[in-house]
Amino acid sequence: MSNRDALLELIENDRLSPLFQPIFDNASQTILGFEALIRGPEGHSLEFPDQLFKLAQEQELLSELELACRNAAIQRFVQLETDAKLFLNVNPNVLKDESHPTGSTLRLSELHGLAPERIIIELSERYPIDDTDLLSEAIAHYRALGLRVAIDDLGAGYSGLKLWSELQPDFVKIDRYFIKELQHDATKKEFVQSIINLARNLNAKVIAEGIETQAELQQLNELGIHLYQGFYLCRPVQSPPLHPDSQLIERIASSHRPNGDTIAQLVKDAPSIPSTTKAHVALDLFTSDKQLTAIPVVDNGKPVGMLRREAIMELFSGSYGRALYANKDVVRVMDKNPMIVDWQTPIDLVSNKVTDDFDVDIYKQFIVTQNTRYQGIASIRDLLRRITEVKVQNARYANPLTLLPGNVPIHRTISQYLEDNKAFEVAYFDLNNFKPYNDVYGYSKGDRVISWVGELLREVFAESHHFVGHIGGDDFVTISPVAATNRDKYLDVVARFEAKVKEFYSTADQARQYILANDRTGERAQFPLLGIAIGIVQPDYYRCNSYHDVSDLAAEAKKRAKQQQKSACFFSHRRFPQLILDD
Repeated sequence: MSNRDALLELIENDRLSPLFQPIFDNASQTILGFEALIRGPEGHSLEFPDQLFKLAQEQELLSELELACRNAAIQRFVQLETDAKLFLNVNPNVLKDESHPTGSTLRLSELHGLAPERIIIELSERYPIDDTDLLSEAIAHYRALGLRVAIDDLGAGYSGLKLWSELQPDFVKIDRYFIKELQHDATKKEFVQSIINLARNLNAKVIAEGIETQAELQQLNELGIHLYQGFYLCRPVQSPPLHPDSQLIERIASSHRPNGDTIAQLVKDAPSIPSTTKAHVALDLFTSDKQLTAIPVVDNGKPVGMLRREAIMELFSGSYGRALYANKDVVRVMDKNPMIVDWQTPIDLVSNKVTDDFDVDIYKQFIVTQNTRYQGIASIRDLLRRITEVKVQNARYANPLTLLPGNVPIHRTISQYLEDNKAFEVAYFDLNNFKPYNDVYGYSKGDRVISWVGELLREVFAESHHFVGHIGGDDFVTISPVAATNRDKYLDVVARFEAKVKEFYSTADQARQYILANDRTGERAQFPLLGIAIGIVQPDYYRCNSYHDVSDLAAEAKKRAKQQQKSACFFSHRRFPQLILDD
């Protein structure tokens, strides 16, 4: 059988199978949609999409293959019985094929019973596009049918931003190249930040795809992206999870370094109505309470929409409004796609989502859930006020060099552990021989070293349950729940410090492994290269009365670590201050 016949056999006999990879929305802790990825039969020479589409292009069967892929994807997606969106990959060049039937996607959606507004057409930038006018016409046609558009692999080709500005997509997916090890590459960070800023100006949502590590997810969180896709979260599978399980939620939550404030602090009780409520009943609720601006619509404990004052008032404003709509269910007029946020979502993440999804009206309200069940509402005005307060507070107490939390938040975190009677661990980090280094190389290079150490600690202790603080100068601290994995992190800090610290010295000083500087008496002396000393303690939270006790323990452990005159960890067995006198 020829390659062409093999391809036709797969198409004609419906032997193409879709896999689905979820796109996770961190702000609402839901699955936004699924990208369909087509495969041939397992073990077949055309099992993988690169081979399939390359052969289809060569044999001028691209249109036939595209239609077969869409049919298989839509048919299987409907069987999943999910309310999420379907992301369909489309080679833009097929739109220029005169033999490609127009309206085929709409016909398939009608055939299988999938509403067109739930379909997002992904146009990949990996395929060169030389006729953007024709493409723009095709996109306009898709939009007229109710479909939405995404640019896939943004940054993989040469035309991305030009294409973006011309097509005005609803979604933009950043190419894996810019996601890979993003946390280590300033240029990539700058690119991603630019995309985020442009997206907000053009009302497009940004999806980070190809996420493969926790560190990448951590950096994306810090940049303000909340839509994620990648192997780290879920691989493409035939039967994907329809809702994020607790393991997936925890994995993403652990990558977010929150300020401690969640949306739970802003939630307010608010009465709700079922979707079968008649419009005249809702009108009476609004007219009897002039302060009421929105009513959550909830069925069986789960929110399905939001009824807003302006919508119900407009419904009854006409001459025949009451006669026509009084006995209609509110589902006819409610906002069916309100913003819904889990109550444990950090407020800064919700702020990012508001900026992405709303024409910001500070008087608007959104729904808050707990484990997908209705809890109450919160207002954008309260959210923005709290964000401002947090930023002012963080700026007030952050170290200006590293922007890490300073002494006040450090003491507050320790005090909270003591009040909650929770087992915790404090590590005190200090640099050996930093003063002579500063004397020889100057304060500017000394600041570079301190900044690097701060970034190193951020990377190693990236999970949200670790607190990283900067006491001042070359002194840092981490505060963590007690865990066996903590020891590995301290050793990792030492290893990574030793591997890179030489780069902060001249070639001559690297070669002789010491520098010449004045000692405390003013005499010239040899000083070894910088080292990092780490003192680790597990305070007894019953017997330590305050953060002062814990600070004394940590300082003593750090002093013991520094006695080794090289990079080292000292794990102290002392758990409360009274034992410091014993030895």
